[in-house]
Amino acid sequence: MPLRPSHIAFSTLVLFLLCYDVSLLYLVAKKRSKKKDDTPTVYILCMAVCGIINKASHLFLIDGYVISSGINEEQGYEEYRQFFGKQLSLISTWGYLTPIYFNWLMTIHRVFVVAFPTRSSTFFGELQILGYCIAIKLLSFIDLLIPYYSLCSINFHAHPATWISACAPDRHTLTWFQNKYTIYFPVSAMIVNFLLIFYMKLKMTTTSNSLIRTVTVTAVYLSIYEIGSLYIRLLPGSFDAQSSDFKDDFYFVRILTICSLNFFVYFVISKASRQGFLDFYGFSKKSQIRVVTVTS
Repeated sequence: MPLRPSHIAFSTLVLFLLCYDVSLLYLVAKKRSKKKDDTPTVYILCMAVCGIINKASHLFLIDGYVISSGINEEQGYEEYRQFFGKQLSLISTWGYLTPIYFNWLMTIHRVFVVAFPTRSSTFFGELQILGYCIAIKLLSFIDLLIPYYSLCSINFHAHPATWISACAPDRHTLTWFQNKYTIYFPVSAMIVNFLLIFYMKLKMTTTSNSLIRTVTVTAVYLSIYEIGSLYIRLLPGSFDAQSSDFKDDFYFVRILTICSLNFFVYFVISKASRQGFLDFYGFSKKSQIRVVTVTS
């Protein structure tokens, strides 16, 4: 198949964002080894792990189509898809859905901090948050394993980009539930965080305000992909009438919002995280200052 500019741009951006997530994970893990009881880094660690898994699997899903098709045209891709497709579809979906659940955990944490500032640490200490995150990861994976081992497993098709059920047009009950109701997780989290920001402005306090903004931006960002899914479900005729190239590009844009989430939240939005990242890897302007001694 001919390699399209949008495909090259997508793969390049995802590879860059994957490198950022790996760098972020190494940075946070290194800092945590020196500083204990730093609760926000638990969330960053979990988000970075999910980001790496999601981006790596999508590179295999999308680029695997180009490479296998180039070797043996459509037959080569179908063999690749039948051999790796189900597993990669499972992993990439897990890497996408789990941060949505993390976002609600972070939202509940912010509500406790605002509503019960003196008692929030009882329920949201470092070990408790780590336990919640591990539980969410396991439950999310089990939730996806049930359809995976059913007659309605999901297998991604790269051109046109779409998720295909083995029992199409039917889907497993859990898959149907995820497709229909996942959008309510980031949207409701976004509304709750907006209400928290409004409440804190009324109370003239800035406690945890930056963290609430971060959680809010995360919820808004995660909503973009789901809004695209909503368009496909509500207007299937309009979407089906589009070309395969349009469907590919539409998917690229949607999934790039997920792939760029950590970079946008922890580098673009958060000044403290950005400065810490630049300092750690020697890109900060401060680290480039050199003292020059002039002798006569």
